[in-house]
Amino acid sequence: MNKLNTLSTKLTPLALVLFASCGHAANTLETVVVTANRVDTSISDIAATMWVIEQDQLNREINTGADLKTALGRLIPSFDFGNEGRTNFGQNLRGRSALVMIDGVSLNSTRAISRQLDSIDPFNIAHVEVLSGATSIYGAGAAGGIINIITKKATPDETKVELRVGGSSGFSSSEDLNKNLALAVSGGSEKLRGRLSAAYEGRGASYDANGQMILPDITQTDLQFNQSIDIMGNLEFEPTSEQLLSLTGQYYNSEQDTEYGTYLGPNLAGIFGAPELISIQKGLQLEEQPATERVLVNAQYRHNNLLNQTMLAEAYYRSESMQFYPFPSIYQVTGSPLPGSSYPLYGASLQETDVLGAKLLFTKDFDSLEISYGIDAESESFSAKQKIFDTNTALASGGMNFKQVQTLQRYPDIDTQKLSAFGQANWDINQDWSVSGGLRYQYIEHEVGDNVGVLQQHLAGLGAYGPISPDAIKGGKTDYNELLFNLGAIYRINDQQQLWANFSQGFNLPDPAKYYGNGTYSGTYGDGPSLVDSINVADNRLEGVKTNSLELGWRTAQQNYDVQLAAYYSLSDKTTSYDRSNLAVVVNDDERRIYGLEGQANYLFTENWYGGVQAHLIKSQTKSDGSWSALAAEETSPSNAVLRGGYDNFNYGAELQWQTLADYSDDNGGELKGYSLANLSAYYALPIGQLNFGIQNLFNKDYETLWSQRAQILYSSISAPELFSFKGQGRTYALSYNAEF
Repeated sequence: MNKLNTLSTKLTPLALVLFASCGHAANTLETVVVTANRVDTSISDIAATMWVIEQDQLNREINTGADLKTALGRLIPSFDFGNEGRTNFGQNLRGRSALVMIDGVSLNSTRAISRQLDSIDPFNIAHVEVLSGATSIYGAGAAGGIINIITKKATPDETKVELRVGGSSGFSSSEDLNKNLALAVSGGSEKLRGRLSAAYEGRGASYDANGQMILPDITQTDLQFNQSIDIMGNLEFEPTSEQLLSLTGQYYNSEQDTEYGTYLGPNLAGIFGAPELISIQKGLQLEEQPATERVLVNAQYRHNNLLNQTMLAEAYYRSESMQFYPFPSIYQVTGSPLPGSSYPLYGASLQETDVLGAKLLFTKDFDSLEISYGIDAESESFSAKQKIFDTNTALASGGMNFKQVQTLQRYPDIDTQKLSAFGQANWDINQDWSVSGGLRYQYIEHEVGDNVGVLQQHLAGLGAYGPISPDAIKGGKTDYNELLFNLGAIYRINDQQQLWANFSQGFNLPDPAKYYGNGTYSGTYGDGPSLVDSINVADNRLEGVKTNSLELGWRTAQQNYDVQLAAYYSLSDKTTSYDRSNLAVVVNDDERRIYGLEGQANYLFTENWYGGVQAHLIKSQTKSDGSWSALAAEETSPSNAVLRGGYDNFNYGAELQWQTLADYSDDNGGELKGYSLANLSAYYALPIGQLNFGIQNLFNKDYETLWSQRAQILYSSISAPELFSFKGQGRTYALSYNAEF
């Protein structure tokens, strides 16, 4: 039977009528996590909403054919449903961006590229710890909360081989097949042990409920015809009972290889008034296709008695490269033969980030008082290239044939330095009351490089300006000093039941790469070489966004049920949005408030039958001219609910799940259309191993993903909405086998 190692609740009206989920866990409150306070802490000692997604829970979702972000969207109450593509853009936690980590190492970067969950194969995940709501514990980037992916490690004195093989298909065509294979070997002694694994996944085409291939995503890209490999190794050395050295290395590569492309009609007529010409065709000629490549190395050393304190030291390195698909940017250039002097320019960006960081933490116990303090340091380097393709070839082929002719700079180079000092105290006043609080001082410095507009670089390369070099938008240095504060209290009604209250501050820096480096140039259409105006460091400093978050919660873990419910209110002093003409980041002084209810409840009806419900009821608003209005649809998180019911006797079991997303409309006509899906997972234990079966979208619902609906709004001034219509996957069957030897 699944064990829910966390919390629960009831929520939205649509969720109150049904019940279903994972089983009970009487010791839920004693589950130990590290994410909330950066040290080993029982959930019962955390004045915040804490979820733990165990391996068997995650596997049940993966067994339906879901990917990681889709699975987490079903398992974390306040985490938006997944987008079913490569991106997790807009998949917020409590309506705000989340900090995603692997073993405490952040996957978020200064350039906010939303591929943090295109990062690891679920085969290598032991469990996932989720802290909902803004937190000052980890500094910038955690305005919505934290998702910390904990990887598998070896078990002392146990040699083990793990195997998983499987596939999924909707049987729509011969190309409708996803397959996966994973193998891991682990073992060793109490003193020295390790685990080495390799996981492969090969995806075919994706089909909607009508049996039609889903349109390839040429914006954030998708995972059709994608091959991924995740190689991970961990070595732990325990020289004494008080010391532990852990080394983890990962190589992750996820790359598309397809002949299918999005045909836009002759001379791109599909985005110039004839959207019916937009279609999927074979014949794509593109040498470098969308990909995510990441190398991660992490070293941790722990000493449990260094000067009567516990010390944790960590050093890490992360390098990643992210390739995008060619996208037609439509400029206007004097002399262009196309109507309205239109000038399509096909470009694909390659964005690279290197991060080197270190953390040092000390913890000291004084009977009823525990004090933690330390420092974090990080250095990051970001650069981006724009590959430009021959316009005539691209237009003549309708956006199917790409021959690279130039390599330009896409965004300004950005070097970021971060240094933080923090302190946290937890005080058990008596057996019923505990108080915790802390401060974090964070210093962030950006060094932004000079940058020339992409069109100007392109035209200069063609000799359009003669000997004149186009003006550069000046970069420069800018820094931020933030002091963040948190304070919480827990009241233990009894050993199985608690109330808590928590106030915490979060801090986010909007994407500087999409803010700086935007300029207006001379010429009839802004196609000249002389800079007229720009967004630059000296005159238009990017402002950070500070968020104050308050929550009240209750949780209980009884013999047959467990529940967690929290009400929260978060207020940020600024609002970020996107300029729809060029998708540049815009920051204004309008306040943004997001508030709601989050929770989950699970009940064990008999020894084998269980049920549960989770839901997130949320309201998002922004304040302009003194009045509150609904947040723009492309930025908001709609309310959602998930219900589960199942039978499990350890030899075989099945679970039926229903997930539903609410409709949403803003005050400017923007809308998000909700949907409901049913999913089924089942297993049967064999003499060796386990056979798993699943069905995703059981009733073959026809719907559009959240990203599809958001993209049609975001890109509405750039191209026809039909170019961004990404249907959800139709009914998909999954079969897999896993075993441990």
